[in-house]
Amino acid sequence: MILQERLQLAFQQLGWVRVPDILHQLAEEASKQNISYLEFLDKLLQEEIFAKNDRYIRTRTRLARLPYHKTLSQFEFSFQPSIDERRIRDFATLQFIEHQENIVLLGPPGVGKTHLAVALAMEAISKRYSVYFITAHDLVQSLQEAHRTNTIRRKLSLFTKPDLLIIDEI
Repeated sequence: MILQERLQLAFQQLGWVRVPDILHQLAEEASKQNISYLEFLDKLLQEEIFAKNDRYIRTRTRLARLPYHKTLSQFEFSFQPSIDERRIRDFATLQFIEHQENIVLLGPPGVGKTHLAVALAMEAISKRYSVYFITAHDLVQSLQEAHRTNTIRRKLSLFTKPDLLIIDEI
């Protein structure tokens, strides 16, 4: 078995997807720039870690069923002076998840409650917390259907399993 085949098999067994794509390019760069073996290995590993983290975030974001993707940096606090920016930034530390506390965002339509909830969800996903988003209407319908079909325990476990459950009024 030639070296290239052995490497491809090893990458496959390790579940590496990024390194096979960039190995040749990084090896050439390392040769031209006289990079040490350890530096070369570090670059390869960092690329693979970055790719795995990126896939994790994309997958978890999709599974969270967020209505859109917004971050806290995209929120215009100046547009909504009634919102305590310091408190929201404190929520973004996600200590409330660690302390198993709830947050309730109340206010009239159009003030940014969903945006803030989604931003906190995105932050939680990036910190490897599990997140699930559902509207109150869909939650009630889902629970009613589960009660009717005698699957309420299973449905409740779906809603109690995530680290962060967002129930929106939409």
